[in-house]
Amino acid sequence: MAQQPEKREHKTPEQRATGMTEKMTTKLGLDDAQKTKIQNINLGIAKKNDEIRQNTSLTREQKFAQIKENHDSRKAQYKEVLSADQYAKYEAWEKEKQEKMQAKRAERQESPKGGKGGKGSKGSKQTPPTQETDEEL
Repeated sequence: MAQQPEKREHKTPEQRATGMTEKMTTKLGLDDAQKTKIQNINLGIAKKNDEIRQNTSLTREQKFAQIKENHDSRKAQYKEVLSADQYAKYEAWEKEKQEKMQAKRAERQESPKGGKGGKGSKGSKQTPPTQETDEEL
């Protein structure tokens, strides 16, 4: 089960952005105008994050920092598009996803097989966001 992420098909930025937008439309009740704006935001960030991940000249920490900046930028852009109620739902949803991800990481680290435990387990705050971050929105 620890190898499940390797079996996962890598999605294009367009596929990730569309998936995120569809989930947000369902969870937050976006209207057509909001859906278009959110799709554009998601696509722009997904493309930027893809470029960062593929840039071999950046260290892991640099990639993490740049992707975090993009995440913060995305949130600021969402705030301009979503109503106050929708944004509050989005924030609660984000927090819930983050808690689930941390629980999965803790479970993996406690697993006797080790999975990805050992070497990269300095703390969840230093792990750069993966494509799952883009997909799970």
